[in-house]
Amino acid sequence: MKHMNNILIAGAHFDDAELGAGATAAKMVDEGKNVYKITLTDNVTHFSEKGIEVDYESSMLQSRAACRILGVKELDFETEACSHLTYSTDVMQRIEAIVFQYHIDTFFMHFSSDMNQDHIAANKLCLTAARHCRNIIQFQSNGYVLDNVYYPSYFVDVTDYIEKKREALSCYSDAHNRFNRLFETSIDRCRVWGYANEVEYAEGFNVIKMLD
Repeated sequence: MKHMNNILIAGAHFDDAELGAGATAAKMVDEGKNVYKITLTDNVTHFSEKGIEVDYESSMLQSRAACRILGVKELDFETEACSHLTYSTDVMQRIEAIVFQYHIDTFFMHFSSDMNQDHIAANKLCLTAARHCRNIIQFQSNGYVLDNVYYPSYFVDVTDYIEKKREALSCYSDAHNRFNRLFETSIDRCRVWGYANEVEYAEGFNVIKMLD
């Protein structure tokens, strides 16, 4: 990670960055790097079939608390309506403006083959906006069975930062913690990837490009 200095993590929803790259973000902050987060939707969810109700104000406050724990700098972004995020030149260029303003060299974004429509749209927007970055890296923030398997090839040893990830996720309400197990499942995934790499915990990523 020596050539990663200004890092942007973009999530469709407020907890996606912590789920996908929370421990890595905390590690990068400790290494003296500038780590920024943006959220593309307002996170407002009314999913009566699953008993999920999420509002914008609470999500925003919970996100701020999580970012404080990780040491991440949360940037203001004019959000789109949750479940209605689509590719548009306007939204893409607003993301791109942040890339240039903060001299972003490394961009973490959603995996392209996802089952959540906001995540898919977020990937398309961010992939275009990040095209001039040295490093473009994808994360998985949920646990859906995908038609194109998420197969990470870049791993970060986050053994010393897994508790910060857990603490950051605990800032979010039960409505964010889908089926009362999403957050701990994310931790378990890190343990599996850690086992595969002979460390205790690791976060795994899919690399679009990486310039060393």
